[in-house]
Amino acid sequence: MPQTATQMTDHFPLAHFERALDGFQPPAEAFDPQGAWVNAYDIWECSQGNRKIGALRIERTPLDARRARLAVRYRKMAAGGILRAEASIECRTDDLATPIRWQAQSCVHDPEGKPIEDTRLEETGEAGERALRVKVGEEAIRIPAERPLTFDWCLFEAVQRLPGEALQTLEFTLIDRLGREAKPEQRLAFRTSVTVELGGKRVWREEKRALEAGAVYRPVPAREGATATALRAYNQTGRGIVPIVYWVNEQGRLLFALSGLIGYVLNAEAQA
Repeated sequence: MPQTATQMTDHFPLAHFERALDGFQPPAEAFDPQGAWVNAYDIWECSQGNRKIGALRIERTPLDARRARLAVRYRKMAAGGILRAEASIECRTDDLATPIRWQAQSCVHDPEGKPIEDTRLEETGEAGERALRVKVGEEAIRIPAERPLTFDWCLFEAVQRLPGEALQTLEFTLIDRLGREAKPEQRLAFRTSVTVELGGKRVWREEKRALEAGAVYRPVPAREGATATALRAYNQTGRGIVPIVYWVNEQGRLLFALSGLIGYVLNAEAQA
């Protein structure tokens, strides 16, 4: 990893989410991507200003050397209320955390927190060799999907175990919104390794530039109280998605997943 710390503003899309990352403190504790862990994220929208619009919590439980279970809790502001979802996903410990079987439920809640019954969905499913077998309520659905494939939430686990620069580009089908939409021709590739000043407070300082006669001063951005953090980044691109950049620290923990106007930012205080 490079040793010279650089500004967030030097790296897209970190620069786009700079205000959402004010005060962010990178976790210092040990982390084992292959073990049991909990990662909690605030969901930010960066359009007209920055605002938190939801949260995501993923808990990983190893089952054996080849399988793990992900328990997912998700909420996000939706038109007229809040979408809440929970899922339990059994997946492989391969490069894509390939799903084996899962169950999930989701519902929109009104502003008072009451569930809106006609928005409630329950789903179970299994991934076969050439298709997903999904049951939504009482309806059985077969969705053609060639392997390799994975879910968006599974990628939050998988990128933590990837080898950085040694990664050979992965090509796969993304199963979006769990089992109901297949997006082929996805690519996950190593992007870069950098050391970035994270957290702290953004301030402006004067920089002196000498001239032949005298000097000029110009304001330059800086961060007070920032922590130099070594990161590696992976790009996901493909049909039907806004490109996503996953930022992982040296311990392997996913700190940020940033895509267009939406960003997932690790909330170290919400891990319990």
